Amino acid sequence: MQKGFFLLLVLISATVTIAQTPAEFYKKAETSYTAKDYATAATAYADGIRAEGDAAAMFRYRSAAAAFAQAGMADSAFRYLSLIALSSKANRVVAAGIENGYEFSVLHKDKRWKTTLAALQKKATENGYVQEEHIYGRKDGMALTMIRIQPKVKANGKAILFVASGGWISGYNGIEANTYLTDQFLVKGYTVFHIVHGSGPRYAIPDNINDMKRAVRFIRYNATRFGIDPDRLGITGGSAGGHLSLMIALSDDVVQPNSSDPVERVSARVQATAVLYPPTDLLNWGGPGLNMVNAKDLVKARGSYGAIDFRVWNDKYRIYEEVTDTTARSKIGRDISPIYFISKDDPPVFIIHGDADATVPLQQSKSFVARLNEEGVKNKFIVKKGGRHMPDDMLPEYNEFVNWFDEHLK
Repeated sequence: MQKGFFLLLVLISATVTIAQTPAEFYKKAETSYTAKDYATAATAYADGIRAEGDAAAMFRYRSAAAAFAQAGMADSAFRYLSLIALSSKANRVVAAGIENGYEFSVLHKDKRWKTTLAALQKKATENGYVQEEHIYGRKDGMALTMIRIQPKVKANGKAILFVASGGWISGYNGIEANTYLTDQFLVKGYTVFHIVHGSGPRYAIPDNINDMKRAVRFIRYNATRFGIDPDRLGITGGSAGGHLSLMIALSDDVVQPNSSDPVERVSARVQATAVLYPPTDLLNWGGPGLNMVNAKDLVKARGSYGAIDFRVWNDKYRIYEEVTDTTARSKIGRDISPIYFISKDDPPVFIIHGDADATVPLQQSKSFVARLNEEGVKNKFIVKKGGRHMPDDMLPEYNEFVNWFDEHLK
């Protein structure tokens, strides 16, 4: 009887384990790692990777290796580092993160460290794409840059503009643009442009939008040089990157035909967009009436106030002054909310948003899609059950983005 009861417990435990999703394992891992329970974190990461299979991202393997290292389990740490060194997903960003990561300092004296790192760096170099940095504009004495990433297969003449932005903060690590989120496009022959805009908190959202329009114009103006069709441009991004993608996709096609700059004389329009969990209406956040641009203390507490720190030029004193008038701020808030720019001539829109997103309310996408439908704009909308505010939670549906662009950039 006792033996049978023990077997029943084992079966129940196995059933519970099998029922857990990768996201649940990873959440447990992250919580345990923060609490410095590294052994539990390592096991949870390993379970998540096992449950996710081939879809597991490299940073999950890195996190597992780091947790094992911190838990004093060097053999397991090196096992996961070796798996990264064998993977076609390893890149120079991953390799540099491991080489310089403080979490792995405990392994540096192990005789396996140098050989494992060398193997990882070699594989990362083999996996890398040809990348070239371009200056698409200048302001305030600084350059605005993008990284052009060439596919290894024959280029199909189409381009995907990836908006590198989270919390309206944008940057480039100087190693290479991480292609984790754009591999699905590159393997099908798309040329990818990894676009960095003037970053918050130094620059607010209106500046970001202007930068992105400049980037699109630069790419279109140089289409022949880049080997792409200027009329087959798609744009994508997540969160703030999704918001800026929608602002570009929905903006009216305004050119400056008399500009002395030839780049400004071409269109900033794109032909299709696909985004993850985008903010779409800053005046009605989570429901009618919550105006985020005037909820200063709340937005400051979230660490995002730089994005809506609107400023205007005072010619008398030659300084930028903060916009404090709530009516003026609301007008700017409307001008930077994609939902107010929807019209019948807009390009097709694909959105994925999780129902467990605690950062950008699902309402932002639902109300936006409702307006698209009212105007008859072609769209696709997926609500990801249990999906949080992170790309991995949007898998495998996220990999449908390339099919969307295939269909609408013909």
